[in-house]
Amino acid sequence: MAKSDKDHAVQLWAMASKDHQALAHMQDTESFAEEIFGFHAQQVIEKGLKAWIAVRHLTFPKSHDVSVLVRILEKAGEDLSQFSDLEDYTIFAVQYR
Repeated sequence: MAKSDKDHAVQLWAMASKDHQALAHMQDTESFAEEIFGFHAQQVIEKGLKAWIAVRHLTFPKSHDVSVLVRILEKAGEDLSQFSDLEDYTIFAVQYR
């Protein structure tokens, strides 16, 4: 694995972990709106998938569409069947940055 791929994957995974940690503190549905929780969930999924793609030495576009990332991994032969609902979180992505 090229060092840059590994470093990129580690960086993405660290960022995903921070979003996941935020999610753990959003269990109170009266304090956190669904779209706030959904945004952080989408970020965990997006960054996690991008880390997986980087580890596989694949490239990904600048996209927040989880479906695009899932397709890249599936085309590479990865089995994502246990993660069947990931694409549902794309609606929570920030579309313009």
